[in-house]
Formats: sequence, C-alpha cells, structure tokens
Amino acid sequence: MLTYKDLGSGTPIVLLHGLGSTKEAWVSQHELANKYRLIIPDLRGHGETVINENFTIKNFALDIIELIEHLNIPSAFICGFSFGGIVAQELYKQRPDLVKGLILSNTTSYIPPFFASNMINMSQQDLIEHILSTGLYDESFKEEARKTFRIRDTYMESMKASIGVNYFSVLMTIKKPVLLIGSTHDKVTPSLNLYLMKTFIRRAQIAILKDTGHLSNIEKRDLFNQHIKDFIATIA
Repeated sequence: MLTYKDLGSGTPIVLLHGLGSTKEAWVSQHELANKYRLIIPDLRGHGETVINENFTIKNFALDIIELIEHLNIPSAFICGFSFGGIVAQELYKQRPDLVKGLILSNTTSYIPPFFASNMINMSQQDLIEHILSTGLYDESFKEEARKTFRIRDTYMESMKASIGVNYFSVLMTIKKPVLLIGSTHDKVTPSLNLYLMKTFIRRAQIAILKDTGHLSNIEKRDLFNQHIKDFIATIA
C-alpha cells in the first residue's frame, strides 16, 4: 500500500506528484482541504512508499486504484502533475468509473525516448539542481521547491517506465470533464503539449499561467488552486 495523506472532507481529489518528488510537493494545495478531501500519496518508488519494483505506468496507476478502493471512495477528481499526469491518464484508461474529472497539469500524453538521455549519468545533487533550474521561472521559489524532491535509487526506473508511452488514443475516449493547466515558461512540458492534448479531448478547459515555469503549483499556488476550485464548482 502507498503511504499517503488524507486531509479535509467533502468531494475527494487525488493529487499525484511528479517524478522524483513526494507528497510534500502538494503542500501549497493543502488549503484546498478547507473545502475538499485531499488524498495525497507517495507514488511507487517515491517518498516513504516502500514498493520498489515492477515499475510500469500500469502499476503506478493500479496502486492509486487500490488506494481509492481501500478508502471506499466511489469516484474522485484525479489531479496529476507532470509524471503524475501520465499516471492519471493511465488510471482513466483502466478505471474511468473512478474518475469524476481529470486535472492534468504541466504534463503530456507522450514521452519521447530522448527525454532521459541527458540525465542518466547525473549525480543526485546535480539532478536536483537540474530539475530546479529547468523547472522554475521565478528562482525565489528554489528552496521551497527543493524540499519537495527526494531522489531515490528508483528514480531512473520510474523515469524509464514513462518513456515511449502514448495516451493520445485514450484522450479521444475521455467522456469526463478535463482541466489542463500549463505555464508560459515551462521548459519541461511546454504548453504546446496541452494545446495538442486539448484537440483530442471532448470536454477540456485549458488554463495557462503567465510568467510561470514547470512547477506551477508552487510558483502560482493561489491561481493554481483557484482554477481547481472553479473547475470542480462547475461539475460537483
């Protein structure tokens, strides 16, 4: 079972963090617990979760499905950031009945093979510095963002699990509402990815945060959270 936080009450939102990150990446969203129930896990191979093998996107999603069922939640909003957005798309593919709506932030539906090539030989410290330098537009958030990353020896296996996956065919099957959140200065998953994804989804809204890098939920927490509230208010 995944380690997780269970905060607040009301309409459930499952928050899925990015690669090499932890459930602490969502601290800026904790204020949403004043209105919603937040389920915030450490993904397989991340944070405090001790599941450290069989790294496939299918298994990452199955872990979340197991957690949702363990908590007896009939359905939830699934919010996936970056790598977590890939997991969210796989979760929808496997169990659309568990999804009230999807919130896909700073992510993509396809990871090309060359994505990991420049990170394979980096040390843990170099990798974190690389993530922070490419992930932030406003470097005043650097120390806050640093606290959300914990690079374990499972990092590369987790990364490799996403290489080559393609969910564009899944996007065409999504019948639930979708919110796509992107950033004008995202160097990791440029907002062009979200505009492309939107063309495949029937019911998609898109929000692009100005003067913001990849780590949008940290850099523009208030605006990020408001977009989530507004999206859920039109559905729940």
